[in-house]
Amino acid sequence: MKTDFENESFEDDDNYQGDTNGRNSFAERVRSNQRQLTSQLRHQYDFIVCGSGSSGSVVARRLAENPDVSVLLLEAGGTDDVPSVIAANQWPMNLGTDRDWSFQGQPNRHVNNRSIPFSMGKVLGGGSSINVMVWARGHQQDWDFFASEANDPAWSYESVLKIYRRLEDWHGVPDPLYRGTGGPVFVQPAPDPNPIAPAAVEAARMVGIPTFENPNGRMMEAAKGAAISDVRVRNGKRESIFRSYVFPYMDRPNLTVLSQALVTRLMFQGKRVTGVEISYRDAIYRIGAAVEVVLSLGAIHTPKVLMQSGIGDEAELRRLGIPAVQHLPGVGQNFQDHCTVTYYLP
Repeated sequence: MKTDFENESFEDDDNYQGDTNGRNSFAERVRSNQRQLTSQLRHQYDFIVCGSGSSGSVVARRLAENPDVSVLLLEAGGTDDVPSVIAANQWPMNLGTDRDWSFQGQPNRHVNNRSIPFSMGKVLGGGSSINVMVWARGHQQDWDFFASEANDPAWSYESVLKIYRRLEDWHGVPDPLYRGTGGPVFVQPAPDPNPIAPAAVEAARMVGIPTFENPNGRMMEAAKGAAISDVRVRNGKRESIFRSYVFPYMDRPNLTVLSQALVTRLMFQGKRVTGVEISYRDAIYRIGAAVEVVLSLGAIHTPKVLMQSGIGDEAELRRLGIPAVQHLPGVGQNFQDHCTVTYYLP
């Protein structure tokens, strides 16, 4: 069985720290290991992680750190080893391609009845392989609100700030109170910002908006502010979460990464999820999960798979001919997006 990894050229991957020969050797181990693992798919894994985007990649890596558990990471899209993903300045070339789900919103009266496109990654790395590579943390008020709603201090800003410092590998001006070094996530200030960027920040300062050295430190505690973005780019190449978290573990025997595998529904024993059904290479496979299935398929595909599996509003499921497993009317509702105004400069 041929896999996406047989033809990949991982030699230039900067996430593997070593000399050229070391990188080449590691890349070959990855290819060989994943070729074997995907050609001998098991009937059951301890954990199945659905979606290799920013969330799924982190979860799969953290689970695979335990050598005693088996992890299957599923991705509907294909390889991320293409120039438009690797080269940071080519990111617009991914939009509208087979690496983009290319969703289209319904006509909206608030925007002159236009249908707004929703680009979402259909590729190893998910959105982190086709996005604009901006590193943006959540605001203090948002995290504290989450903690309040969940009644769990682990979601608080103080708690999450420690996690941010631990996972970052910050390559800007040292700031030990807010920024971390040595973590898996390479971040740096925008290395060569267009002259309009500092001019815009200065304009904000002139009208009374506080300005900051970067947007991910003190600014996330302020009521308002302006700063030039931090980016996930190193030597002109994209740093996706998949490459930062999953790729360094792909030579291990307990992590199988299966691309071109579309999750169609969950399998149940009563109301307990026992595995997934996937469409893979023109066939349907059912794979069990001994411990847990993790859905990290994004804001559209996660509720879609839940509803296809019988979890959602019972009346809506009945209308579609789907037997209800659990009446949960919030599934598929309350989608929110954020607006942006972007200028593409030559």
